[in-house]
Amino acid sequence: MVMLSEEIKQASRKTKRPKSQQERKIWMHTSSFFNDKEEEQYQSAPPTLNSQVPEYYNDLMEYARSIPQKVKSDQVLSPSPVLAILHKVIEKGVIDELYNYAIQRINEEGFPSQSIGVTAGSLKIGQGLEYNMEELLKLGIAGFFENVGMYMIPDSILEKRGKLTPDEMNIIKQHPYQSAKIIERMGEGFKWLQEIVLQVHERWDGTGYPRRLKGEEILEPAMIIGIMDVYIAMIKKKPYRDRFLQTEAIKSIIDIEKEKFSPRVTREFLKQITLFPINTYVKLNNAVIGKVISTNKDNPMRPIIQVLYDGVGKRINGGKFINLKDNPMLHIVGTLDEKDVVNKLYGR
Repeated sequence: MVMLSEEIKQASRKTKRPKSQQERKIWMHTSSFFNDKEEEQYQSAPPTLNSQVPEYYNDLMEYARSIPQKVKSDQVLSPSPVLAILHKVIEKGVIDELYNYAIQRINEEGFPSQSIGVTAGSLKIGQGLEYNMEELLKLGIAGFFENVGMYMIPDSILEKRGKLTPDEMNIIKQHPYQSAKIIERMGEGFKWLQEIVLQVHERWDGTGYPRRLKGEEILEPAMIIGIMDVYIAMIKKKPYRDRFLQTEAIKSIIDIEKEKFSPRVTREFLKQITLFPINTYVKLNNAVIGKVISTNKDNPMRPIIQVLYDGVGKRINGGKFINLKDNPMLHIVGTLDEKDVVNKLYGR
């Protein structure tokens, strides 16, 4: 049997690290915003999605859904199917597209959708840090399997709506050991994976668990997965609370969690995920209301917006888009609650 570390090395030799995809430009003429005598001109086509991305996502979801039963029936997990999918994602340069697709579906299921969001988000950060193919594959696999030990925790704790007791919280904090124990059964070639999953919940300032590591004692891949795990957990609905808006979650990481992660990882997280992530509802300085559908890596504060309401409150039907990168006179003045916008759209 070929160990995963060898599989990763072989896969990384096959392909050069893909170059970042060029941002697709969607033009909207600026002058139309400020001249109410002229008809507004919009671009009619949104950024296209690689047709294979939904397939990659569904394949990952299928495997993620199978993990709980495998764990509970004491079966050995195999990372090979995940490795094959992630290799295609990296090779074809669709990490960003997979992440965007996953975030749009983040609340469709519990841990399975969360694991894919963490995986794709971690790959985005690793790509930004210029990880090579082998490093990205290891990072993605670790992100996918980081919380398998959670399936050993009783549902009565995981699905509890009220505040957890100290004893229940201590049980939760033992799950990294459970994850490492599950991965240990994969064989000696996975010691590196065990160590990463043990460190995902450690924090830069020493306040994490289970071993209270701090600073450089923590592996960078664990830091990357850790910050994505916090972010994804915040924007997912929980039995005991509603989800955070993405912008609120990012602000929380900036204001409250910034000491918890290495400066290098935090900077790259903010660069890759941005303050206005996919699906954020925003208001522009010309009173247009829209939804972020794509981000500009070289200018994260100026994403691509799908217009929902024009400057006088008229609902815009069909595909109409603004690329703020190409419209210097326009900028975002605030974010809106999704519920309020959806209720307005559907007259609720």
